[in-house]
Amino acid sequence: MIQKLNLFQCTVLGVVLITWIFVSVFPVSAQVTTPDRGVYYGGSVVGGVEIDVEGLVKTTPKNTMENIGKNLSKLLEPIPTGLNEKTPIRKISLKKLNAQICQTIENHEEFSDSVRYLGGLTAIRYIVVVPEENDIILVGPSEAWQADTYGNIIGKTSGRPVFRLEDLLTVFRTWNHQTRPSVITCSIDPTKDALAKIAQVNRQFPVVDGNNVQAFAAAQEAAYGVNIVTLHGIPEQSRFAMVLVIADYKMKQIGLGHIPSPIRNLPSYIHLIGGSQKQINPRFWLTPEYGTITHDSKKLTWQLSEVKVKALTDNEYVDSRNNSYQPGGKPDRAAINWCSKMTANYEALSKADPVFGDLRNCMELAVTVALIRQEGLLDKAGCKLTAFEDADFLKPVVYPVPKTVRSQAKFTKNGRSFVVACGGVEINPFITLQNVQLNSKIDTERTNLVKITGNTWWSK
Repeated sequence: MIQKLNLFQCTVLGVVLITWIFVSVFPVSAQVTTPDRGVYYGGSVVGGVEIDVEGLVKTTPKNTMENIGKNLSKLLEPIPTGLNEKTPIRKISLKKLNAQICQTIENHEEFSDSVRYLGGLTAIRYIVVVPEENDIILVGPSEAWQADTYGNIIGKTSGRPVFRLEDLLTVFRTWNHQTRPSVITCSIDPTKDALAKIAQVNRQFPVVDGNNVQAFAAAQEAAYGVNIVTLHGIPEQSRFAMVLVIADYKMKQIGLGHIPSPIRNLPSYIHLIGGSQKQINPRFWLTPEYGTITHDSKKLTWQLSEVKVKALTDNEYVDSRNNSYQPGGKPDRAAINWCSKMTANYEALSKADPVFGDLRNCMELAVTVALIRQEGLLDKAGCKLTAFEDADFLKPVVYPVPKTVRSQAKFTKNGRSFVVACGGVEINPFITLQNVQLNSKIDTERTNLVKITGNTWWSK
């Protein structure tokens, strides 16, 4: 005999049935992402540049950036006591940081700002292996952080961008599991079809003067179309990749005078050009200059020099994959001069526009992870970093893939030369690691470097 159910029983049964269906179709998982608060309000905006849904790289309107900065400032948490002051020595225990990340995931909580921004770390000066604690400690200066007007997370005192957990995870996962690590490169270049079309336009305009300069410009713009973004050695959907592309993009914008230079001592490349060439295609590259890396007598304490960023032209470019010189034809004196000015003023530029400081941070993270990998420091320490290694356990934030950049050309002051800049960014710290040196003085420094106070993942 079938018993009729009353209204209350029907309601309970319905809720149970719906819950069962929901759990079956959408199972609960410990897999989470590490969204940056800037992602919520800035979308895929980094350094005042965004990637749209089609992969087009473009400048974000100033008022939009200002809104992002205001909103992000409101979202930032109060900085914990101990992290709210500038210090030349901040120690980050990777073992304890990994445990903190795992605990956050298991509790289904959101990451704190101190974890997102690695305790305000602005550089890495030492890598310390501690086998007795199964730990690796990163040591460097740190300070309190804030969001600037445009939503960049920078140190309150120095104005330098702070390191990001997601960038560290990206390069760690990329290089720690590869049999043969790849050079990290970003390049923005015309298509092969564009090059053929440009040659045809140049034949159509054997002479360019005040009478046909506008027609020549329109034909060139149409011929170039869009430039193609190519990335190697790093996940295309990562923030790390976005920083490379956007720093490259903004370098070219400054070089061609599409945006004003944020510092006085760096004029545009356009202002340095002489002669009457009709078509000028300089190639500008950004690459790290890693200083000497030294170690103690047991190769358990490593000291890193400050990373400098160099701007190069084709005529100065050295392929870091094989350390070979790659000449680019007749030297462009104006391009060499402009790159020299950018290199000399890079520190000031990175404070005026933090995306260039972000790029340097990525370069520092690259050499740090490369050293950990090449010297087998995780094995020496007996250190297991589950959250660092397992992308399924801790999924990274996914950003739009940068695919294209609209060609932006510029006429020189004489109105007869049409300039389009190409080039990119290249990072390969593994060549630097071939020449590490012993520094016995580091043995005496180790005692202080291995001291960790308190139970947090960071310490003085």
